Amino acid sequence: MSTTYTTATTKPDKLLTGFISVRAPELKHIYDAIQGATSVDELTEKFGRPAADGRERDHIEEVVRFLNAVDLVESPSGDIRSTVEYINDRQFTELPFEARLLYHCNQQDGRQRHFADVYRALLTEGARTVSADRDDLRTVLKRETDYDFSWTDEKIDMWVTLCEQLGLITETEDELILSPCRALVHDALVLAPTSSNEEPGYDEIQVDNGEFRRALDWINDNLFAVYQERAGTPRVHPAVADVLRNMEDDGVISLSSPGDSQNAVKMPPEDLDDDVRGNRRDATRVSISTRLAETAYDYPLNQFLTRQ
Repeated sequence: MSTTYTTATTKPDKLLTGFISVRAPELKHIYDAIQGATSVDELTEKFGRPAADGRERDHIEEVVRFLNAVDLVESPSGDIRSTVEYINDRQFTELPFEARLLYHCNQQDGRQRHFADVYRALLTEGARTVSADRDDLRTVLKRETDYDFSWTDEKIDMWVTLCEQLGLITETEDELILSPCRALVHDALVLAPTSSNEEPGYDEIQVDNGEFRRALDWINDNLFAVYQERAGTPRVHPAVADVLRNMEDDGVISLSSPGDSQNAVKMPPEDLDDDVRGNRRDATRVSISTRLAETAYDYPLNQFLTRQ
C-alpha cells in the first residue's frame, strides 16, 4: 500500500482556520460523495441548501477548497470550481475520515502549520483542561506561536469546532478538555509505525510488543502532540496519558517496560499532585487489540448520529 503523500499541485493560500464556515460533518459527507472526477455542480445539487435560484453553491465550493487546501482533492482542470477528484486516497485506505483529515491538516507547511500548532500550544499549559475563553486562548497562542496574523475569535472558533468534531478536544461551557477521544488515539496507535522496519499503515490492527516511543514520536509529529516534554526521556502529557490509561483499563492496549529503559517514555500518575520523578511509570512496549464496539470508542460524529 502506498505511503507516499502527494501535495496538491494548486491549492488556496487561505489559512485553514480562515475557512470559518467549514465543519467536519459536511467535509466528511462531501468527501465520501466524490467518485472519480466529480463536478462541483453535482455536489452542489446533492448538498447545497435550497436557494431562490436553485441550490446554494458558495458554501459547497468553500468545503471543496478546504479539502483541496489539505491535499485530499484537487481539480484535474486546475479550476477547483469545476471538477474535483481524490488525491492521496490510496494512502491508509481504511483509515476513518476523522483521523485522515487530522493527518492531512498536520502535513501542511509554512504558516499552515498553525493548525497543528494550536493543540501543541495548549498542551504547554501542562493541564488536562484550559480556559475556553477566547481571550485566554488568544493569550496562549500569541505566547506559544509566532505567526504574522491575528488570532481572531473566528479563527479560534473554527479550530475548536472542527477539532471537537474530529475527536481531538471537547469544549464545555468554560473549558477545553484536551484529551483526544479513544477512537482517535486507537487509530493513531494502529497507524503509527512500531518498529524500525515498518512504515505507517492501517492494514494491521493487532500489534504485539511494538515500540511505544517510536509510535508516540510519529503521532506527535504527524497527527497531534502527545508530549508534555520531549527532551531526554519524553513525558506524555496528562491529557493523553488519561486516555491511554483508560484504554489499558479496557484491555484495548497493554503497556509494559521489560527493561529497555533507553527507549522509554514517562507516563504521569493519575493524581498530578504526585507527578514527580520516581512516581512516573516507564513504558517501552505497546500491544494493541481491536477497539471495543462501545460508544466510548466511537468518534463524536458517529455518536451524534447514533443519538438521532
